Amino acid sequence: MTTLLDPSSRSLVFAVFSVFVVICLMLCIVTGADEDDRALVRSDSRRLRSWQQGIAMGGDTTTVATVTVLVGMVATTGFDGLGVMLGSLIGVMLLLVLIVEPLRGHASLTAADLLDARGSGGTPVRVSWGVVTLLVCFPLLVVQLVVVGNVAAALIGQPGVRTGCIVVIGCVMTALAVSGGIRGTGVVMIAKSAIALPVLVAAAVLVLHRFGWDPGRLLDAAAHGSRTGGAYLRPGGYTGEGWVGAVNRIGQTLGMTMATLAMPAVLMRAISTKSPRGARTVGRWMLGELTLLYGTLAVVGVGAAALAGEALREAGPAAQVFTPLLLGRALDGGGVLVAALACVLFLTALAAVVDVTLAAGIALGRDVLGASAKPAAKSAGRRPAGTADGAASRWSAALTGALAAVVAVVVADWNLVVVSTLWLAVCGAALAPVLLYALYWPGFTARGALWCLWGATVLSVVALALSPYASGTPGSIFPEHDFRIWDVTIPGLVTVPAGFLLGWLGSVTGPRRAAAGGAPDPERRREPDTV
Repeated sequence: MTTLLDPSSRSLVFAVFSVFVVICLMLCIVTGADEDDRALVRSDSRRLRSWQQGIAMGGDTTTVATVTVLVGMVATTGFDGLGVMLGSLIGVMLLLVLIVEPLRGHASLTAADLLDARGSGGTPVRVSWGVVTLLVCFPLLVVQLVVVGNVAAALIGQPGVRTGCIVVIGCVMTALAVSGGIRGTGVVMIAKSAIALPVLVAAAVLVLHRFGWDPGRLLDAAAHGSRTGGAYLRPGGYTGEGWVGAVNRIGQTLGMTMATLAMPAVLMRAISTKSPRGARTVGRWMLGELTLLYGTLAVVGVGAAALAGEALREAGPAAQVFTPLLLGRALDGGGVLVAALACVLFLTALAAVVDVTLAAGIALGRDVLGASAKPAAKSAGRRPAGTADGAASRWSAALTGALAAVVAVVVADWNLVVVSTLWLAVCGAALAPVLLYALYWPGFTARGALWCLWGATVLSVVALALSPYASGTPGSIFPEHDFRIWDVTIPGLVTVPAGFLLGWLGSVTGPRRAAAGGAPDPERRREPDTV
């Protein structure tokens, strides 16, 4: 991996990356939160326009793992990698149809406000929602930092500097999150999309041009290059065969769909949409961006199998994070395209970590640390100060980013698929059912929310701990031990229904609450849509 770029291309990559970071930092300072710290987490009249918010939400759904690990899955396993993309797109459509508009009508700052407004909240529920949100955001942050650290070290040509790359990039991204707030990080997302999407489209166009614009010829070449033949276009390359493979495949699609539905950074932006009309505009731009992106990534992944399959096999599973760069080298010999794709990886990681860090900071500052202060303030007849939410969220975001960088250094040699599966499992099984129940089931109670949040989280962690991801295989976290009890590695088929079941069971067995459907926060003000 040390010969991906020549010295001149490396200089170009880091020059572009440095300029982008400086510009984004300036934009965050200019457009970010003002003297009122509450602007860090609350809408105001200078919020992004709806079409801009749609592009930013689409960027929230796209992490560096999407552009590296997912493309690598398509290149090495074919059908199963494409199934993950399909699950993500289904989740986006459900988010736009079921979540965005009702969420913006009931939540003022975080999704936990929805539970209070609908009668299934309270301090324990708010704290639990915040803690589980952190359990989702933290592994996602770690994955982003490890991937970008590996890529940076490979591009420099010195693997020993990986730790330094992770720490430096983590600090830069945390600074952007703290200084920018929702509005400033939205500008970063838009800038990232404006650069990344055209580069990926150009790579896909070059792949199609190489094969005469014939998809059949491209697929045949991919099947040959992957050395799997017809199995490349059939399920089972990643998920396995037999009943285990079937459970993995269904769990993969179901888990990815539900996780996309409840990603904390996406919900953070959905809350700040301004009006029903604005929500529809957001949805159109977000869906259009992601449809183009996933179509492009599918072509890039298949093209990598066709043109760089031999290099991927020689490098082993760890090379999946470099799949786009290997394709670029196969297309133009390591010149401008590889440099451009390397910039895409850096910028995607920067933007993703910035937004996820902000979402985690808001969850920690507003829902976990701030929850205990609210009852006391209300009993005294006053509303908690807005600056408390903003200041706590700033410090919480800084703390989260720093801890994520430290943990990323420690787990840098772990199998990243394990860490990715953890956050996807918890998000899809714990957060998504609570969100849907709170919106659409009047009988949902605080006990149901607590049972779902904690029960599904524990079940997801246990399911992965007893799977081949944790032990018993060379790619496990503990390969020298074997305490697995089943071979399922993607437990969504078990954990997602279990989350819904726990939410229902806790609600029907607990004390009945008053009629649901509470009004939205009376102090939540919406500006007219500026589109």
